[in-house]
Amino acid sequence: MKKFNILGIISITIIIVYTVGSFTDFCKGVSDGWNHAEQVTSDSISNKSNEVAFQRITVRTLTPSSEWEKVPNSAFGKEVPYQTRSIITYVKPSHWYNVISFLVFPLAIGFFYGFYCLINFLLSVARRQIFTDKNVHCMRWFSYSYIALQLHMTIQYWLGEQAALAQISLPGYALISDTLIETDWISMIVIILFTEIFAMGTKIKEEQDLTI
Repeated sequence: MKKFNILGIISITIIIVYTVGSFTDFCKGVSDGWNHAEQVTSDSISNKSNEVAFQRITVRTLTPSSEWEKVPNSAFGKEVPYQTRSIITYVKPSHWYNVISFLVFPLAIGFFYGFYCLINFLLSVARRQIFTDKNVHCMRWFSYSYIALQLHMTIQYWLGEQAALAQISLPGYALISDTLIETDWISMIVIILFTEIFAMGTKIKEEQDLTI
């Protein structure tokens, strides 16, 4: 029994730690997105916010370091070279970008229900009712709704990135598509892994209880 309790605690801890950090970034991204959408009209780019997307894209300088521009550095008492690693600009999103954007609402609702399930799960743990079918249901809802939201963000960002690559030209720099590389796939796999380990532990415990 102690082994199962330890397994449950480890699974819970890993899932929550990975999720809290990512969800904080998600909330910040949503807030920034709404703020930038409101700026579209004021910047005289378009009268329709769905025709403009605010996109960050990674860039790589093509000029040698000896030709980089310089900025003053008070510690050295002179100017030092610098380079730009990313830019933020407006792009015209594709049709699929706008379609994907609307999916955030049902996915967000699913995630909030999953978060509600997580609270119920933690209450069950506090009552020392860990390995139950209800808790497996709660953990799966929470984990997979969170991952679905993360995948949505990745796909939408990638579509915006592709639009920027097709529309933007920055002299002296190469625009790089790195969304799929920078996405934290390992965190998603870890969450799925430990969720299913928890489910497996619950099943094993039920089988052992039946043999007693």
